Amino acid sequence: MMRCIFYLPYELEAHGRSARMLRPRKMIQAFKDIGYEVCVIAGFSTERRKLIKKVKRDIQAGIKYDFMYTESHTEPTLLTDPHHLPTHPFLDFDFFKFIANNGIKIGLFYCDIYWKFSTYGMELPMWKRMGALVSYRYDIREYKKYLTRLYVADLKVCDYLQEPKLTRIAQELPPGAEDIIVSTRKYSKRDFVKDPLKIFYVGGIGKQYQIIELVKAVYKTPNCDLTVCCRESEWAQEKNNFKLYMCEKIHVIHKSSDELSENYNSADVCSLLFKQDRYREMAKPFKAYEYLANEIPMLSTKGTAIGDFIEKENIGWNIRFEANAIAETLEYIIEHSDELEMKRRYCMEAKKRNLWKRRALQVVNGLSQNVKYSN
Repeated sequence: MMRCIFYLPYELEAHGRSARMLRPRKMIQAFKDIGYEVCVIAGFSTERRKLIKKVKRDIQAGIKYDFMYTESHTEPTLLTDPHHLPTHPFLDFDFFKFIANNGIKIGLFYCDIYWKFSTYGMELPMWKRMGALVSYRYDIREYKKYLTRLYVADLKVCDYLQEPKLTRIAQELPPGAEDIIVSTRKYSKRDFVKDPLKIFYVGGIGKQYQIIELVKAVYKTPNCDLTVCCRESEWAQEKNNFKLYMCEKIHVIHKSSDELSENYNSADVCSLLFKQDRYREMAKPFKAYEYLANEIPMLSTKGTAIGDFIEKENIGWNIRFEANAIAETLEYIIEHSDELEMKRRYCMEAKKRNLWKRRALQVVNGLSQNVKYSN
């Protein structure tokens, strides 16, 4: 029996739709799909304490686990309870120590690096900001003691951590794609005058998710239209910024991710166009791999980690975040529909290399004591 421990220092919501909830659920299922019995330790600190005691008893009784995989929270580990108080300061890392002392390797996916930026927590009272920063540094100190692998979305994260020991054990482990069946599409006889190029964007708008340049580009480009799926509350806050460009070519919808199959089926291109910043140099959005699962070529911004990935895999167009540059690319796609069809084929191939199962196998090969996979 192959067994692993999946450890989360927070509550895993059964139906949470954020990447922080979706990613662990996908990884748990992926480990199960490759044959592992997965012991999940998650929840608030009081619940984790009960589960930890049980696993400790099991290990002491002789039950074997091949490895422990864990994912960090956006908050420091000490502060993940709803009250954000360190009421169980030694719970998590005492367990890490126990696991390591029993010869079980530990791999952790580090999901957030905002705290390393000078702008972190500026809206917080000084005492809260300083307490959080101290707690983040405590996490790093403990990781250096117990981790066998540090997983990150992009290795540029290590440039900000500036921890040589963690850099040496770091590996990229971006999100994965679902293995879903997608119907093929032909573009050789497509009349874009009658059937415009369909661009789809799903995600946040406003703040760090500025999409105005894309909207401007679609507004000025013939034979294309754009569907934006976002939260209704965000649209209410941001819609005045778009009013100059709203027209019959631009549609705004509010759906959850499990209601988007029709939109994905009709989309020709999906957008990951945002203003470039330091965080996007190392971020690989969960949504990009949802687009990939649906085998849809993408528009991305030059100078971003996801843009580099898209360019490397030849599954889209990596361009400047500027309306004229985007419009030129849309015109090019419409004039070269054979290239759109080719990039869809590349999406099919790239998806196979980036399935959630592949992510799980990578962890197994890096941490398992006894098993090596070549699948």
